[in-house]
Amino acid sequence: MAGVSMIHVPYRGQGPALSDLLGGQVQVLFAATPGTVDYVRTGKLRGLPSPPRRGGSSSGAAAGRDFVPGYDASQWYGLGAPKNTPADIIDRLNREINAALADPAMKARFADSAASRSPARPRICRFHRCGN
Repeated sequence: MAGVSMIHVPYRGQGPALSDLLGGQVQVLFAATPGTVDYVRTGKLRGLPSPPRRGGSSSGAAAGRDFVPGYDASQWYGLGAPKNTPADIIDRLNREINAALADPAMKARFADSAASRSPARPRICRFHRCGN
């Protein structure tokens, strides 16, 4: 979309990739904002355009759509449990996670790390990777 040519370098996680970015071995990293926001704030990294949501983000990066029309990127995190976990355990996990997400201190931590949150919803995995 931006006419930029890049070579994908696979890493075993954001930690090693971030180390190489900070060390100058790679020039760009598509990374989770919470793991990089402090480096942007302290000037050790430059935050390039991020997802198109400006509201609530304190990452220091401009919205991607301001530079590349139609650009959108997002990520999400989830919590997994082994298959055959009893429904009452899943229900309790869901209640506790939602309680944590609603806690003002937790909301502040998410805001401080330039992340947004949404309520947890129990999902049943039907993909072969989870063993179902």
